Amino acid sequence: MKKTILLLLITLRVYSQHNLNIVKKDGSVLHVYSGAAISAFSGAKIYQKTGKPILASSIGFFIGSLAGASKELVYDKAMHRGCYSKPDALLTIWGSALGSLCLRIGIDIKQKKELDKENFQSLSK
Repeated sequence: MKKTILLLLITLRVYSQHNLNIVKKDGSVLHVYSGAAISAFSGAKIYQKTGKPILASSIGFFIGSLAGASKELVYDKAMHRGCYSKPDALLTIWGSALGSLCLRIGIDIKQKKELDKENFQSLSK
């Protein structure tokens, strides 16, 4: 799980450099990665507390989507501190879906490794 979050942060750092031509000038890639990072981090914290993977990924998706939508609606539209864009909110929600999917895959891999370890230990007894 730590590797997944670290990978997301590294890719966010690579894509956020302005001298690369990969990033669009409007920063839509940053919306995807910020949604993924918020979703994966918040879902990981929920999983640590509850131990329920479906609940963790669902709440992570909800928090990431809420953060993206509220940023666009409140900060950009209501407070007039940025440029409101519905596609940016949708890109953040898409990133949240990807982040919760990555979190769920990471949890499943961790659970499979623990199960394999338990099965191996029971065979050696």
